[in-house]
Amino acid sequence: MKNLIIEYKSVMLYRILIIIFTFSLVSAQSLFNRWNGSNSFVGSARSTSMGETHLLNSSGSSQARFNPSSLSENGKLMGINFQVNSTLIRERWSMPVRDSFGEFLTNADYVANEFNYYNVSGGLMGAINIAKKHTLGLGFNYAPLTNFTYRYSEEVRGSYSIEDGEYASKDPIVGYQNLNSEGGLMLTSIGSSFKLNLSENNYISLGFANNMTLPATLKDKVEVDTLYSDVTNLTAMPDINANYEIPSSSFLTFSSIMKLNSKINIGISFEQSAHIKLNQENIAIDSSSGLYLFWDNNNFTINGLNYIKPEISSFGISYKSDHNKPMSIDFEINNLSYKNHLNLLDTKYYKFGFEYITQMGTPIRGGLIYKKMSLPSIDPISIFTFGTGKKISNVIIDFSGTYHMQTFSYPDLFVVEGDIRNTYDSVRDSQLNFQLAITYLY
Repeated sequence: MKNLIIEYKSVMLYRILIIIFTFSLVSAQSLFNRWNGSNSFVGSARSTSMGETHLLNSSGSSQARFNPSSLSENGKLMGINFQVNSTLIRERWSMPVRDSFGEFLTNADYVANEFNYYNVSGGLMGAINIAKKHTLGLGFNYAPLTNFTYRYSEEVRGSYSIEDGEYASKDPIVGYQNLNSEGGLMLTSIGSSFKLNLSENNYISLGFANNMTLPATLKDKVEVDTLYSDVTNLTAMPDINANYEIPSSSFLTFSSIMKLNSKINIGISFEQSAHIKLNQENIAIDSSSGLYLFWDNNNFTINGLNYIKPEISSFGISYKSDHNKPMSIDFEINNLSYKNHLNLLDTKYYKFGFEYITQMGTPIRGGLIYKKMSLPSIDPISIFTFGTGKKISNVIIDFSGTYHMQTFSYPDLFVVEGDIRNTYDSVRDSQLNFQLAITYLY
């Protein structure tokens, strides 16, 4: 009884922590979504909560992309799943404040942006036994590949006389400077696998998947809204409103799982790159920082699209304890190759995740990801993941969340003539991603 009480308190504490994270925290580098896209590892909620160890822990139809060889591990089960993915971004821009002697005092925020976007994923999966002891698996998945969304809105304030000739007590808003990019790529994946059982606790499974992006539209909009006719502290940038049609593309995934014994699984996968380039593209790169620039000599440089989904090679290992101690520990390495595309560096992701099943049957999941960034001059980041789930008869509900934050330097987006800064602004970017998945097995 005492153990059950302790167990219950632990579960409740974990759930409280999840709620706190969800409502108090909010990926870095959303500024560069327009060129790099957002995270292309949108796997299942379960694997996301376990440090995004999608290779061996993806559940539902997401297996069709990340590890099609795992589709045959479902036995005779058939299933359908639906998942909602949400991203909340908070971004603050600040500039240095100095005293009359030129000494640094502090960074003063002048922009505080907050926006979010949603997408859905889902699909079908199933497996059948063949030749009595071997298994054939099939799966279809519809999910986001990447998102180019970025929204920037800056309130510009100044000293302006009101109608009675007196100045307002506070600096009034004299205009707005806005930059919006909207669009993303959805991906359909069809995968199959074959599992060869070697013995009771040993098997090898091979998988293959064809992945295709769907045609989409990318929208870029720049708007400088001046509230008064004689304002001088707004940029002279002209308004821009452009749409681009993104064609489809495709890539293949190959994977394999080897079950060494009742406790240890090893997985490998290889995912081809995909290059999507429009006829019109113009990318400016800062020679000193190596970062992409929105503006070049006060001209709008976002013109078309030149995006590459990197080539991804993955290795993972999973350890699962016996039934008396239901614990899973996972480690995964992803190697991303950009093939020298637009100054992007090849990089690696190191992932750790765990799952503990309490005596009440509630899974407690968590993980940590260490990412070396592909953009020069951007420091590596650490990502925290968490989640849980619940099984009710044939229905499985999974929840996951990820959080990370980063600070980097970047030039002022809307330069005002005559206002030249000797140093770059500071950008603090934080992001909360969460997923809610429902799977029905029959």
